[in-house]
Amino acid sequence: MHSASRKPFFAVFFGAILVSAACRGEEAPGRVVVRRPDEIEFTATVNAKAFDSGWMMPGYHALVWKGGRMAHAALLQADVTDRQVIEALEGLGAKPGNNLPMEAWEERKNTKDPAPDTVIAGAAVEVLLGLPSRSDLIPLAAALEDRGGRGLQMRFGGNAATIPKWKSGCIVCLYSCPGSKVGNARYTVRDYEKGVTRFRAKPGVLPPDGTPIRVVLRVNAPRKT
Repeated sequence: MHSASRKPFFAVFFGAILVSAACRGEEAPGRVVVRRPDEIEFTATVNAKAFDSGWMMPGYHALVWKGGRMAHAALLQADVTDRQVIEALEGLGAKPGNNLPMEAWEERKNTKDPAPDTVIAGAAVEVLLGLPSRSDLIPLAAALEDRGGRGLQMRFGGNAATIPKWKSGCIVCLYSCPGSKVGNARYTVRDYEKGVTRFRAKPGVLPPDGTPIRVVLRVNAPRKT
């Protein structure tokens, strides 16, 4: 008796939860536009305040899927998932490096372990931003302050194996991190641990937080044969 009467209630209740979540867009990724031979595009939202001075890992994540665990700390929150980006770049023939072991992060405090000194490998990728106030694209580096002065050299690291482990949603990292799909070959996780640089949003470049922008990833390195 009790079970029969509860089934319709729970069906309606959980159905309402699923509809509510879908309306909020929490687990509904957007679309990656693929422009052959070498370019993909998607949308993201500016989140510079938390990137600059958030409570967890400020200045580390440039671009994270909005449903990922580290979206709160990212400079830009993407409307597409990190897995979508990997698949789109591989679809263009870009070869991921997949050379960063988990120890690169996990042993970052261990000065005797060489893993945190590993530099990300893979096809070179330009990260470009389309801002509402401009007709042209600007490089990601133009929106960042880099105290260390080495700048950005972005590589398609891949690292799909870490997606189910960390669930960070990280798409573009400013260091050679095993959680990144595209990472920076100019700075390693060891550099992050030592505080070699501290990335911040450059004042006056990005629009206010919450503003949607375009993100273009352009492959400009040898592809798979």
